[in-house]
Parts: sequence; structure tokens; C-alpha cells
Amino acid sequence: LSQLVVDLSKDHFAYIPIDPPKDILSKIPPELPPFLDNTPASRELRSAYIQHIVSKTLTYRIFQPFLFTLGRRYDKADTFFQMLSMDIRRKSVRREAFWRQQTLKAAYTASDAKQSINVVAAVIVDEIIDQTKHFADPNQLDSLLTAVRKIVKLAAETWRFARVERELVLASLPAPDADDASNDEWIEYGASEGEDCGQGNDTARHVILRTFPQIIREAAHEDFADDEQKASRCVYSHGCVLYADSPVVLARLEELTKMEEVHGSGDEGGRPGSASPEEPS
Repeated sequence: LSQLVVDLSKDHFAYIPIDPPKDILSKIPPELPPFLDNTPASRELRSAYIQHIVSKTLTYRIFQPFLFTLGRRYDKADTFFQMLSMDIRRKSVRREAFWRQQTLKAAYTASDAKQSINVVAAVIVDEIIDQTKHFADPNQLDSLLTAVRKIVKLAAETWRFARVERELVLASLPAPDADDASNDEWIEYGASEGEDCGQGNDTARHVILRTFPQIIREAAHEDFADDEQKASRCVYSHGCVLYADSPVVLARLEELTKMEEVHGSGDEGGRPGSASPEEPS
């Protein structure tokens, strides 16, 4: 799933012909350097932002609700299930695991479950397209739609199976300014999955955005400790985070500095960060 999100951001957003509308640009974190040029560092930052949009939508619309097929029309019902789950869990982790597993299994295996998932997925696809299409080549929107559908379908189907596990599977994508958020185990944007994530422990580094959620499965309850595979906590995704001093951010700032020097702070060659007319290589 993470690879599909990365591929989407690089394959469909490498070239931006015109600047997006102001209301779309206003949603970009102010700490993120302008990325509307068709230069290497600009494209990489644009890619990171697209990954953030897709991952944020998937996390809040699929991964974090108790039962994502309830959709937005039934927020109160979903909140009720969340509260009920936490209440049972406070009294007995073991009992909550059984209750949650049976409740979600019934919901996801009902006769209309597949249809409900498809309806929610279609809405989520539209949300992602609405937020990202202005950063893509308008002549390639059909292929973009196909790619987004593939991602959302995989996310929904995978999470449906994850939620009926006895052990709790959690997805987290904290806001950059979240007080209780830890960057432990998170991988810095641009680093490979196998690289050391220890830099995330430095609380002094400023987070601009997160491009993929951290997904973990809790360790099995002591009553189920005989299951060796689930006896300890499992990290499915360390999550990915972009810092204000990440290499790609510094590279883009360097590009902007050089552009200002060449164009005299934008007086002759257009404002730094605006879309360039050059075609992609």
C-alpha cells in the first residue's frame, strides 16, 4: 500500500502545467517551501505533499473509525462504538478483544457489507481526487482516477481483515504540532525502510508533515501468550515523517535561493515557486 501511494505521487504529479487555485494552495503547510516548479527538489516535495494528502485521508476515513463503512452519516454511531470499546477495554482487555472481533466480523460479513465498503470507497476516492487533481496534469486525470481507486480499494479490503483480528491493529498519523506525538521509530522521508530511524528521537527537529501512517498490532493478551507469532507487538509500518531540515527540504530551499539570484528575487523571471512552462524530462 505504501509503495502504491509513493508510485502515485511520482507518476502522476511530476509535471504541473499551471498553478492550483488559491483555496487549494492555502491548505499547504506554511513551513513547506513552494513546490510548484518542475525541478527535481520541487517535484520531490510535491510528491511528499501528495503522499501526505492520500495517507491522511485513508487514515481518518478508513483506518481510525471503529467501523469505517458507517461513513460520515453515522458519526454518532461510530463514536458510540469507539466509546463502548474503550469502556469494555478498561474493564477487561480480553473481553473487549472477543467483543470487538465478533462485532466487526458480523459487520464485515453481512450480506450488504461488500456494497457498503464499495460505497464508502467511492466517496473516499472522490475526496482524494478533489484534493490532488490541481497538482496533476489535467490531461492525465483518467489514469490518476484509476490509480487512486486501486489504492483505496486495497486500503479498505486490507483494513477489513485487520480489524477482525483479535489483537488490536492501530494506525496513527499525528498532526505536526501534536503535543503527545512521539517520533520514535518513524522513518525520515527520503530514507529507505531499512535505515536507522533513531533521528526521530530528536524532539528538537520540527515536523512539517507525515507522509504515511504508523501501523502497529498490539501484543496478544497474556491469556493468549501461547500464540508465538502474536506474543509481542508487531510494527507493520514505521510511518514516514518530513522534517524542516530534511535533505529534500534543504535542497528545495537551495533551489529557490539560486532562482532568486538568477531572476533578481523574481522581478524578471516570475515568482520563486511558480510553475515552470518547461515540459517534464
